[in-house]
Amino acid sequence: MTRVFPFLRPPGDVVTVGPWSRLTPDGGEPLPDTLTDWDYSTTLSLHRPLKVDGLRLRRLSGLPEDAAVDLSVQWLATSSALRGRAWRAELPADDASDLTIDFSLPGDDLGGTLELITSVTLRRPAPGASMAAATRPGSVLWSDRQRVLLEGENTLFPIATADFHDLPYPTGAGWYLHIEEDLEAAALGSILLVVNERHDVVMRAVEAASSPTDADMRVLSALRADVLRVLVERALTSEDLTEDSDYPIGSLGALLVTVVRNAFPAFSMEALRRERQTAPALFSSRIQEASQMMVSP
Repeated sequence: MTRVFPFLRPPGDVVTVGPWSRLTPDGGEPLPDTLTDWDYSTTLSLHRPLKVDGLRLRRLSGLPEDAAVDLSVQWLATSSALRGRAWRAELPADDASDLTIDFSLPGDDLGGTLELITSVTLRRPAPGASMAAATRPGSVLWSDRQRVLLEGENTLFPIATADFHDLPYPTGAGWYLHIEEDLEAAALGSILLVVNERHDVVMRAVEAASSPTDADMRVLSALRADVLRVLVERALTSEDLTEDSDYPIGSLGALLVTVVRNAFPAFSMEALRRERQTAPALFSSRIQEASQMMVSP
């Protein structure tokens, strides 16, 4: 369906966009549809060239040459439900302006699918505009969207490393999954996987996660199974949390419900609570099956 706007908009060719690129220490590379090596510790630095005919854009939008028009980039991350403006520049009234978009997004704000929205918007109305021209600040005259999958088949969590000797955790443990209490808080700010720097085997596996050895894969499999167990048990110990709970998208409560639903599609949360209480060994085995613990990819 074609959207009809209540004001004049220029044709799409007034803006010529180049490809999005991801900046790395080794230079730049085209931004793929899926970033398989991304994690929450990764700052995403992005670059994009554009060429804009600011004069023609204003004229075909019914705006005078001195109308204040902006070019900006907004971002939205589905897992965190966070969004914001990453970049903005005033669009000059020239017939051929070469612009370069450059900005960085911190990894702990992201997750899931990242949507990048490049827009040309009216900053403020100008005298002499056509009766059919946009008048409301923020009116979108042109836009372009691109989506990038930051999480593949596995759910990722923010990860930090620390010496457990300095924390209230068992010093011989490999990891600890910290989960906040507020179910309405943003999930990404409520969960942190802390890896023990003293545990060489676990540290080595986590650091090699993008290209693990067979031994590393076994450690990561155990880690994933334990993370799933902790999340499921956190959900089941919250008595008010049910399949029908209406928590905001991106919240801890919504994430926990989704984790349980995806891991155990044939069981209600109440049934899982009963099994956990009456048959804990069977429940533990069910977690192993759901996490595909030690199953070769």
